[in-house]
Amino acid sequence: MDRVQSSASVCAGARGAAVTRKCRSLIRKTNRKRSSQPFFALIVGYILCCTLTASAQASKSGAGHETFSYSGDTGPGYWEEINSACATTATSRQSPIDINRVQVDRSLPALNTDLSATSFTVTNPGYTIKATPDTAGKLTLNGTTYTLLQFHLHTLSEHTIKGNHGVMELHAVFQDENSNLAVIGVLYRIGKPNRFLGRLLSAGLPEKSTSDPITVNDLNLANAFTDLSSYYTYPGSLTTPPCSENVTWLVLKQQAELSSSQYEQFRKVLGNDFRPAQARNGRIVRATPGNHD
Repeated sequence: MDRVQSSASVCAGARGAAVTRKCRSLIRKTNRKRSSQPFFALIVGYILCCTLTASAQASKSGAGHETFSYSGDTGPGYWEEINSACATTATSRQSPIDINRVQVDRSLPALNTDLSATSFTVTNPGYTIKATPDTAGKLTLNGTTYTLLQFHLHTLSEHTIKGNHGVMELHAVFQDENSNLAVIGVLYRIGKPNRFLGRLLSAGLPEKSTSDPITVNDLNLANAFTDLSSYYTYPGSLTTPPCSENVTWLVLKQQAELSSSQYEQFRKVLGNDFRPAQARNGRIVRATPGNHD
């Protein structure tokens, strides 16, 4: 039983996805030595590992969102262990992607938004800065109305253009009545100070998940967008677990600017909170004609 107790100790020291990996490793090592161990010890060790894995997963579910990060044992390379939808397969439609080949579609209209100034509650869920509106705006796309849920930020940008990152990316997330999502993405480059982002910084960013929410009054998300008539669009997913593939992406071609000082303030809080580009798997990226190609 000494080896079984050792097995339980290793598994007990793991959390979340790490439980599964440590248990797998332990089982492989144990199997290589099984000729010198009683068979029941192998069975007991396996049961202990599986029980701890299930317990960790249940704990994550009860926490309100699945535990993930952008590095280490809970980084993007292991997200498929958190949620299988995050796995890259031959048919997956995961986001972000590198936008390097497009099909110009002259029928694409300018994006139709209905946004006005409202109060936003800014929080730090532990993996981004998220702002939730008091009064939701609208996006109308192909005759369907989507309601603004929130916007959040990533450094560096998640989408790349011909392999090149922006220094930051804003995602404005809208949802229709069937829970399908449409997300407007804005990439940033270093340049002039950004008035919209300056409003967030002046209010103070919540630096940790334990930080108190911050209210920003009279903020209009429309001021974050560049040219709504010039964009790329493709079918994709959420860029964080659960990686649901129910997203219509609308990535604006024209990048916004922010100052190097503003960028450093966001980077200090956000770190590197971007998912690497995922396989396109034959998906067509459509683009409006003209400017900012």
